Amino acid sequence: MSAIVAGGRAWAAGLYWLGREGPRATARTARRLNRPWCVHHGGRTGFAAADAGESPEGPDRAGLGPAGLHPEGSGPGGLPAPAPALLEHLGGAFWMALVEGEADPSDAGGRRRFALVKARDGAVLADGDEVFDDRGAALAAFERARGLGWALHATPGLLPDLDGKDEVTPLEPAALAAAASRMGTSIALGRVRPAAGRMLVPPAALIGIAALIAAGALWLQRDTLVAWLAPPAPAPAPAAVLPEPEVSVSVDPAALIAACRRALAENPPFMPGWRIERIGCAARFADAEIVAAVPGLVGRAVLLVRWRLAAGHAGAVQRRVAEAHLGRRHAAAVSDGRAWAAAPLDPVLREADGRQPPFLALRRAVDRSFGARGALLGYAHDADGGWRIAIEDPGPLSRLAALAGGIGGLEVTALSRGAEGRWRLEARPLAPERMTASQLRALGVAADGSRVGAGIGSDDGKEVPHGTRHRGDS
Repeated sequence: MSAIVAGGRAWAAGLYWLGREGPRATARTARRLNRPWCVHHGGRTGFAAADAGESPEGPDRAGLGPAGLHPEGSGPGGLPAPAPALLEHLGGAFWMALVEGEADPSDAGGRRRFALVKARDGAVLADGDEVFDDRGAALAAFERARGLGWALHATPGLLPDLDGKDEVTPLEPAALAAAASRMGTSIALGRVRPAAGRMLVPPAALIGIAALIAAGALWLQRDTLVAWLAPPAPAPAPAAVLPEPEVSVSVDPAALIAACRRALAENPPFMPGWRIERIGCAARFADAEIVAAVPGLVGRAVLLVRWRLAAGHAGAVQRRVAEAHLGRRHAAAVSDGRAWAAAPLDPVLREADGRQPPFLALRRAVDRSFGARGALLGYAHDADGGWRIAIEDPGPLSRLAALAGGIGGLEVTALSRGAEGRWRLEARPLAPERMTASQLRALGVAADGSRVGAGIGSDDGKEVPHGTRHRGDS
């Protein structure tokens, strides 16, 4: 937690937001994260450290931000959190806001802090409440994250330094302070109350309960015992198996890019204390490491995100943060300063229409759509003699989906984004594949193109601590 001054008042920023739970679970989480202060807002709870905090630029040993905001040792109690005030003021479904703090008068260097808040569907993201001591670092973090389709907001003093500032709505600090005044103490930090002691059950009662459970289990198993004693029913004669008809399918490039964008919006990849190494979406997933852990993902359309532990962060603490953050993902693992998460995407296969333009005509269409907008294009033969097309473009994904979907005969098989911030599309001329309805169902696609089975938002999995976890789809 770090304090920031904006709109003439001090705020407690840099909280870690999780789903709201009962008092006992909240106390356990605060103890596990070593963040004994919290504030509740809607269905979320933000946790703050009392005497030690970290910003992306390094630890804040006092935990209270600029000197002079509070007496030493007073803690952040009573300070309002800016994230709920921004939610009250901005509303909206999917937005990101960068707030420039005012200079602290007690600091001879006139230091300012910057708060970056990200929210979706009226809730702050787990890692969506960050504090920066350096202006350049704050602006860089804002620019790195803006390609996901957020509604963008920033205080007026930051607008001249932002790219594409016409897409950014000015945010007045006075309006933020007014929202906090309306909400009053409901957004002020308070110390987490310790959990009440557990109720002890007498041993005799435990014995009685166990006896009742055993008797009930025996009664429920009576039908199984009778079935064991009865002779088995004769096996039916095998039915004649008719060959399944096949259909010619190919990857819909607009569907793949749109599914990737939708998955990133539903599960933003930002995680406190971790840096994104790579984001990738593949139409036919075949990563050997991940498939070995989760065989059910092979051949399906999948989003894969990889992280590396950021410098200056404690591995043991950040591992617990990552496990809590990734606990509801379809499949994830945290080990040795690295983490990954994978999830199936919506269907991206469609019935191929069979019309394939000549390669030179396809290349002219790609050059006209992407090259005219400054994308880097590459054409090369693969091992089978076919053509491979590489397209590098900063995005956003919504524009890339429209451009790729408008080129007949183009098949985008994968897209990825590394630390440099540019999207790379791996494409080829249309190469239809013959598949049966059962093969399509095995890939999670019904005969009509809709999705089969649990999706990204399902929550039917169980966590495997410190290792791989996945849901029962394999």
